[in-house]
Amino acid sequence: MKGSTPRARMRVASGATLAAGLMMSVAACEKGDRSYSLLSDTEAFQQSASYVPRKIDVLWIIDNSGSMKSSQDNLTANFASFISRFQNLNYDFRMGVNSTDAWLGRYNSARIGLRRLKDGAGSSHSGVFVMNRDTPDIQNVFMINATQGVNGSGDERAFSSIEDTLNHAANSDFRRDDAYLAIIILSDEDDFSANTSSHLNNNYGDSRLIPVNYYKNYLDGKVGAGNWSVNAITILDTQCRNLLNAQSSGRIIGKRYVELSKMSGGVQTSLCGDFGESLTLISDLLIEVSSSFKLDREPNPATIRVTVDGQTVTQHEQNGWSYDPTTRTVTFHGSAVPAAGQKVMIFFDPVAPKN
Repeated sequence: MKGSTPRARMRVASGATLAAGLMMSVAACEKGDRSYSLLSDTEAFQQSASYVPRKIDVLWIIDNSGSMKSSQDNLTANFASFISRFQNLNYDFRMGVNSTDAWLGRYNSARIGLRRLKDGAGSSHSGVFVMNRDTPDIQNVFMINATQGVNGSGDERAFSSIEDTLNHAANSDFRRDDAYLAIIILSDEDDFSANTSSHLNNNYGDSRLIPVNYYKNYLDGKVGAGNWSVNAITILDTQCRNLLNAQSSGRIIGKRYVELSKMSGGVQTSLCGDFGESLTLISDLLIEVSSSFKLDREPNPATIRVTVDGQTVTQHEQNGWSYDPTTRTVTFHGSAVPAAGQKVMIFFDPVAPKN
């Protein structure tokens, strides 16, 4: 399986913080008798003495063309690999599912309902449009919602479907302004979103094909730069494409999916790989995004010390914490990620005086 490590591509953002100073002041004789501190500082990341991880909204866009049955089955069979850590850590998430057919609503008024978050395909309905941590039997609900069927259009336009789903008024109960938006695309063909209803027949050189950068700019404007990622489970190479085409023809490499995913710091995994591993990789990225802390002062990295509920956490890029000096952010990884309700403290010596 080809994938990408979560930390190398993640975009970090601050959680809710209350800064508590533990400092000693030294007087400096200069005009105005200004005082400052060069001694230790502390950041307490808590709300009402409890850590509140960042909210996450997850939008699944699932290819429902004729060749997708086995991929949809693999997704639903391995969903526990994605959702288990969100549940164990009691993170605040919302999830909605739509298909690569949602774009058809903009060109055909009879099909405008496709732009609404789907509650199942065909005659099967879960009755739950937006799933969250309180949804009973969420694995079964997701299985129904994600089984989009295989009677959809062969003109896959995942990017246009993302735009139409997010813009549609009927989905207003899904998206939260203070949440990180994670988009997960499952497809065995590429995106050919266009400014016409005509099928482009997989022609990357067609002038009507909407550039990938348009969708980056759209999502930056819609939810904020650095506040979203696109994650793709798709065909990454010729070996996978040939393997799948031996079963039924028509599959192509998801070049545009990969391009937008890389622009956003998302994860790209292979449709021919282990779905459990792919979904774990994506969930790990999202959990790390929600458990990152931006310091309000530049620290001396060698002095950083981190505790969770009073217990010291070691610096470790797999099961500990790491510090990114470019963003001044401490991020938790693996088994060290704190659960909701725990108290996170970060101690450090600042490199500059606090005026």
